[in-house]
Amino acid sequence: MPKPSSIKTAQIVLVLKLALVLFMLVLALLLLVIPDSFSSGWSSYRSKTIDTMFGLAPQEYKAGHFGIVAINLAPSIILIALTLFFIHRRKRMASIILALLALWFSSNNVIQLVLSFAVVVLLFTRSSRSYFAAGADAPGAEVPAEAERQEETEPTAEPESEKETASEDAEGERSGTKPEAAAAARRKPSADPVVEIREADAGDAEVVHALMMEAFEEYRAAVPPSSALDETVESVRAALESGSESAAILYEDGIPGAMVRFRYDEDAIYFFRLSVLPARRKRGYARQLVQWIEQRGRSKGLAISRCRVRQSVHRNLILYENMGYEIKDQELIVRPGGTVKTLTLEKNLGPY
Repeated sequence: MPKPSSIKTAQIVLVLKLALVLFMLVLALLLLVIPDSFSSGWSSYRSKTIDTMFGLAPQEYKAGHFGIVAINLAPSIILIALTLFFIHRRKRMASIILALLALWFSSNNVIQLVLSFAVVVLLFTRSSRSYFAAGADAPGAEVPAEAERQEETEPTAEPESEKETASEDAEGERSGTKPEAAAAARRKPSADPVVEIREADAGDAEVVHALMMEAFEEYRAAVPPSSALDETVESVRAALESGSESAAILYEDGIPGAMVRFRYDEDAIYFFRLSVLPARRKRGYARQLVQWIEQRGRSKGLAISRCRVRQSVHRNLILYENMGYEIKDQELIVRPGGTVKTLTLEKNLGPY
């Protein structure tokens, strides 16, 4: 389901509101330009409509009255159009503010007032909040998600701004990697970077591990904490060397900014530990890595792309659903630190 029903309904209601406002504007114009001799019933309809809309006699209706109608309707048209735009861009606060303003400008029309109120209510539903939190459909938005290799997906929360560390050496020690690897991941790319995705080998284990550690660090205090934090450079290198799993790294101007690990599972490609650095989010990199995984699966003649997510993290679920993934299974995983409800999602890769 690309969008929750609440968002779909809100968009439909807004389009209906816009259509009604435009109809009134067009009608006001037609009353001005179409002569009374147009048809046998037009003169009577025109007289009644002008009297209803403006309280004027037909002969008193002038171009100036149409201008007044246009000026009065313009704010509603602009507000409705902007609300639709910001809903599409997943900007929750802007959408709500504009919907409330549209409600205010609809106070003189009962139908428009009811429709506007319905839109405001729909934007405050839980499913709508999850949709806005995802932010995956909008250009430049990013909702990173990471999957546990043997267990569940651990999503990385979306920070409001870039997080800076006090020391690159401290970051390297914390993640278990060389300080140089952490420092390379923190260098800022250009304003319009060249983005490329390359498959990793065992020599890239430190970079893969460093990206994963930084993306998952905020989940150290989660219940239960992500098992990604228990992995080491050696365990990642061993998996890559043995061929039991593979990885792909996304680079900005040669700087590693995101990665995903994956393996082949019969007729499916299963990806996990999808990690995007906090400073590299909101750029669509999670989506690009998933698309890379899907293309790799097609090139191998596989039929399915598969991942797992925590059921409680709605934004990740919406991200994958927006990309065509469907829920196939659910599971309750019990670990010493707590329990996790997970959902298995799959996408049919189809012909390649």
